[in-house]
Amino acid sequence: MPTLTVEYHTDAERLELERAIAYVTEMRRLGASAAAGTVLAACEGFALDAGRRLLRENLEAAVQGRADVEKKRRGRGAKGDADVT
Repeated sequence: MPTLTVEYHTDAERLELERAIAYVTEMRRLGASAAAGTVLAACEGFALDAGRRLLRENLEAAVQGRADVEKKRRGRGAKGDADVT
């Protein structure tokens, strides 16, 4: 079976990637296991519910990541300023 190697920089990024893989895996499982004539409805329902959740979690992670970077910058700036004065 082929494997996939993914590089990430933070645990938060790893979690986002794992969620995306789980989403795709579940979508494929639903498509393969839904009764004939219900595949589109099953996958669409999943996409609307789980897809919206995935997008919201990724948005939250992106905003939090930016906030973390800004917090680190401010922390370093305050230390740097203290050394200058």
